[in-house]
Amino acid sequence: MRLKIAKESLVNVLSHVVGAVERRHTLNILSNVKIQATDHALTITGSDLEVELVASTTLAEGACLQVGETTVPARKLMDICKSLPTAALIDLHITEDQRCILKSGNSRFVLGTLPAEDYPLLNTENSQGTQVQVTQRELKRLFEKTAFAMAVQDVRFYLTGTLLEIDENQLRAVTTDGHRLALCEVLASSNATQLVQAIVPRKAVAELQRLLSIEDEQLRLLIGRELLNVTITTPSRDKEQGEITVRFTTKLIDGKFPDYRRVIPRGGDKVAQIAHDVFKQSLQRVAILSNEKLRGVFLSFNPDVLQLRANNPEQDEAIEDLAIQYQNASMEMSFNAQYLLDVLNVLDGDDVSMTMSEANQSVLVQDPAHTDQTYVVMPMRV
Repeated sequence: MRLKIAKESLVNVLSHVVGAVERRHTLNILSNVKIQATDHALTITGSDLEVELVASTTLAEGACLQVGETTVPARKLMDICKSLPTAALIDLHITEDQRCILKSGNSRFVLGTLPAEDYPLLNTENSQGTQVQVTQRELKRLFEKTAFAMAVQDVRFYLTGTLLEIDENQLRAVTTDGHRLALCEVLASSNATQLVQAIVPRKAVAELQRLLSIEDEQLRLLIGRELLNVTITTPSRDKEQGEITVRFTTKLIDGKFPDYRRVIPRGGDKVAQIAHDVFKQSLQRVAILSNEKLRGVFLSFNPDVLQLRANNPEQDEAIEDLAIQYQNASMEMSFNAQYLLDVLNVLDGDDVSMTMSEANQSVLVQDPAHTDQTYVVMPMRV
């Protein structure tokens, strides 16, 4: 295999797949990317056996001097390419003794390779499953509005991902770590005849957020029993390079997500409406003097006034009063400040509504202008 390609063109394709590659994997070959060159196309594959990314682009006439395929260390190749001058031309050559020689200007690098035929791939040939059509913008929004509430490390492994739920013409994303819950839904069309659920792992969610753009281009998600597959087309940053097509495949988490509908509080009779930016800034200030470990902040609701209060073992104390819309009985609750701030960071409207029933019960947090987003935060036990 021999390839002459502009540095930017190679980096553009490589950057779409390198996120799936682990620096150290129990299978050495999975620290590599698979490179395939034909007369007219370059295809690079990265995988960790959980998430697989395959990026393809067209090659300029004469760029491929010899067709072939190999695997080379992903991070080393990426670091070498990034370190080269902006307008550099790369000559990538696989020798007969299966070494990868990369030349550019006065630089010469030699990398070890492993056989391309040994590179393990996820079985994506089976196209059976639920097909969902949704725009890139809406799918990206689903993940951005909910990803923060995924559990990080939890014996309940099914909480370490995002639940995707297809219900008639709705595509819904739900996350929870047991202390808070995030839900966002968008319109989508599908061939589902009944409720379909799939749990997408944390790493796959992060990669999708990175790959998706805010374009209104339609995507076709294919959700099977074990895999989720979607093909994303993105314009290249290099004007001389054509579009880059990325085939994204991930294994799904095999588990049953809890019934999130039972967690969402219903019938709360105490509603406070607060200006979003004022509340967020006030919460950030007061939280400075909260207990560093617990991050607890007291919220005391009184008619038309919300008092935020925090203290810590060093006898520091912060108090701030806000004007709000609230006409119910006085109530005091304690929250982890970061949990509330995480919600406020993904709400876009001018106001925030908090719907409560009792001081020790979950609180429903919403943007009154965007009812397609729902957040639940558990209070701290005082």
